[in-house]
Amino acid sequence: MSLYRFKNSILLFFIAYFIFLNNLFAESFNTSSATVFMYHRFDEFKYPSTNIKSEQLKKHLIFITSNKYNIITNSTILSNIESNKQFLPKTISFTIDDAFLSFYQHGWPIFKKYKIPVTLFISTDVIDELHWNYMSWDNIRSFIAEGGSVGLHSASHAHLPLKNIDQVENDLTKSMKRFKEELGFIPDVFAYPYGEASNDIQTLLKKLGIKYAFGQHSGLIHNKSDLYYLPRFSLNENYGDIERFIFLANLKPLIVENFIPNEIFLTKNNMQNIEFDILSKIDIEQLNCFSNSDGSWSSLNIDSYTKNRVSLKLDKPFLSGRGRLNCTIKKNDEWLWFGHQFTIK
Repeated sequence: MSLYRFKNSILLFFIAYFIFLNNLFAESFNTSSATVFMYHRFDEFKYPSTNIKSEQLKKHLIFITSNKYNIITNSTILSNIESNKQFLPKTISFTIDDAFLSFYQHGWPIFKKYKIPVTLFISTDVIDELHWNYMSWDNIRSFIAEGGSVGLHSASHAHLPLKNIDQVENDLTKSMKRFKEELGFIPDVFAYPYGEASNDIQTLLKKLGIKYAFGQHSGLIHNKSDLYYLPRFSLNENYGDIERFIFLANLKPLIVENFIPNEIFLTKNNMQNIEFDILSKIDIEQLNCFSNSDGSWSSLNIDSYTKNRVSLKLDKPFLSGRGRLNCTIKKNDEWLWFGHQFTIK
């Protein structure tokens, strides 16, 4: 082989190797994600739709601590997204909504035992009312002193999109004021009560200096996630068995963008189509999407697929309340997941 041909071969090898590494990095970046779990009540058996049993929680935490999951704080997840950093594989975080006393009495001791960080989202009115079934400000201060973190959850815990924006602003500023008075600081992270949001409320959060907001729609957090509409997987008695937890903890993101409709709060609910671009590398034939548009979960037909853009046809409009969409695909041995929630007037 001549010296020229040898040099050419070396050059072609490095070009091919660079392309391989670039594709490998791109694929890794597109699967880089974090799974955030959400709980409400603990051992309050009258409320199975929002309650988790202590034994169920222990199984969740034993599994992740025994299987080398990357358990990090909520703030670390949020800063990673903002700085566009990759997540380590199997990244997990935990959140609690509403500050029920049962969390402080039954849930928090278990999280502490396994050294798991938790973020608690607090609606301030019920704390101020000294409701017997909720934590007190002293409880919250103790929780923070023991390593917990807190976030905003409004003052009233109302269905915020059903209020006018001035009422919502008064509600949120009241809550922020109470945080400052009782705790000495105002969190920059918010969770929408019931996961119900609107574009106007998102704009208001930015105006108030809040940097991140969580919904209650299922899905994984990744570098394309909307910082003001972050997903979480809700766990309760009925949907908190260890098999489901393991399945959710091992999901990968189905990454979409350019989602239509771009309004989260639907006041004229004649919407029949949903469209979005899929950035993940998938076989479209294996894509399955489901919605609760008629009040019960059913599969949706893919109306069209051009390049990477999907159009879904709804047979019926969403009912009033919370309208949900979930799309999944099995790629090799892994499941990819995307979820979205509308609030319907």
